Amino acid sequence: MAQRKPNVRVTQVSDIIELSPHLRRIVLSGDSLKGFSTGQEGAHVKVVLPSEQPSEQPSELQTTSADKSQKMRSYTIRSFKEDTLELTLDFVINRHDGPATNWAKNAKLVDKLIIAGPGPLKITDYDQTSYLLVGDITSVNAINGFVPKFNQDADIRAVISVPTRSDIITMDYDDSANTYWFVEDEMSISLEEQVLTLAKNMAKDTRVFLALEACKIRSLRPMLEEQLGFSRLDCTAVGYWKQGVDADKFSAQKKSGSN
Repeated sequence: MAQRKPNVRVTQVSDIIELSPHLRRIVLSGDSLKGFSTGQEGAHVKVVLPSEQPSEQPSELQTTSADKSQKMRSYTIRSFKEDTLELTLDFVINRHDGPATNWAKNAKLVDKLIIAGPGPLKITDYDQTSYLLVGDITSVNAINGFVPKFNQDADIRAVISVPTRSDIITMDYDDSANTYWFVEDEMSISLEEQVLTLAKNMAKDTRVFLALEACKIRSLRPMLEEQLGFSRLDCTAVGYWKQGVDADKFSAQKKSGSN
């Protein structure tokens, strides 16, 4: 069977919003977004990063090129407005250097950007009675996308780790009752300890979503299973990044199963 080609589009930056010291919201638009799937908040698109040569503009040719030198990164969809053809993504900035971070930090209105996708949603079962979601600043939009889809009578608890208090952002749901912001530069306990405290009385069949740094997942998942009795089969874990490893090497590690 022939491999399905990703749905690729050339977009342009139509708005830039500074959300926090470490988050920059970039709105992409263009006629190429006609037919983009709706209801995909929480899923990701692949961003094809422009050439470092300023004279080279993204084009349709690049979207079908087999050039392995093109760098791609995954970014979670915050929202898509079908009527205005606007796709909103949030980029982490000011934490490290890298091709995606640097592009987002220096992006300007009408800059072009190629995207591919959307990819599949990591969670598709929204009718359970209990959910635990743990993420960080890189995955805040995954949590933001999934929580409104859940059965709102369910026991829903989310823990989101952010660098500073000024990185707490407004969610698209009422987060006052079920979302805990773990402010990294203020806490005297670890993220793992905080999660265990908040989840200790949750049902054993709780659906768990872990979306954060890879080593944090490695420490959290066995704790949830061994100390709280959660099932590994009910856990979806996605390593968004790995401390000390660049994104290209981490992607290769994940594909080889050595992360």
